[in-house]
Amino acid sequence: IMSEPIYVAFATQKGGVGKSTLTALVASYLHYVEGVEVLAVDCDSSQHSLNVYREHDLMVTKENPYLKRVCHRFYSQFQKKPYEILLTSPTDAMAVTDNYINAGNNPQVIFFDITGTINDRSIVNLIANMDYLFVPITTETGEMASSISFANNVKNNMMATRVTNVKEMHLVWNKINTREKSRLCEIIDGYIEKMGLDSLDTVLVKSNKFEKDGRETGNVGLFRSTMLPPDKRLLQGSNLPELVAEIRNIIKV
Repeated sequence: IMSEPIYVAFATQKGGVGKSTLTALVASYLHYVEGVEVLAVDCDSSQHSLNVYREHDLMVTKENPYLKRVCHRFYSQFQKKPYEILLTSPTDAMAVTDNYINAGNNPQVIFFDITGTINDRSIVNLIANMDYLFVPITTETGEMASSISFANNVKNNMMATRVTNVKEMHLVWNKINTREKSRLCEIIDGYIEKMGLDSLDTVLVKSNKFEKDGRETGNVGLFRSTMLPPDKRLLQGSNLPELVAEIRNIIKV
C-alpha cells in the first residue's frame, strides 16, 4: 500500500525572505541527493517563482556546454526524471494536487510554495491542509516582524482552534551571516519561545552561492537548481544537508 504523501509548505506573508529558494533547495536535495520522490506545487500565481527557476534551469543546461555535460552525466545515473512543478492558484492547489495523485503518481513529499496573507480565505484553507509548515525568517527587521506575526497568527487562529491538519510549525532562520545562530537569532528565539513558537536548530547561511543558478557560459556548478543536485563544492559551509536532515526528522520521511 502506498503511504499518504506528506504536505509541507514554506510559507510566509512577505516576499524576499527566501521561501521559493528554500522550497527549491530542500525539494532538490531530497529528490536528487536522497532519492525521495518529490512533487512541488507552485501556488504563487502572481509570480510562479519555482516555474521561473525551472525555465531558467532548462535554458542554462541547454546553452552552457559545461552544465549540459553535468546534466547528461547526472541523468545517465539517476534513472529518474526531474520532479514535477505544478502551477496553480491557492484556490485550486488541493484539487490540482489530488488530480496528480489520482493519475497514479506517488510522491512521498509534496512541497507547496505559498505566499500569503492570513486575510485571504483561499490561502488560509490551503495552509490548513498542510501537515508541516516552515516559516522562513531573516534578521532584517521588517521581514522578521512579518514572519513572526504570520507564525503567531497561524498558531493562534488556526492550530489552537484545531481547524487545521498542521501537526508542527517551525521558523527557519535564513540568510544568516555565520554557520551558527547569531546573537540576534538567539535573542529572538527567546522572545518567540514565550509566544509558543520555535525555530529549527540549523540556520541557512547567507551566501552568494544561492545566486549560483547558472549562466549560459562558464563552468561554475549550480547550487540552487530544480533539475540537479547542488554542486558538492558549493554545498560546503551552506548548512543545507544539516537543514534537510532536521526537516526529514520532523516530517518523518
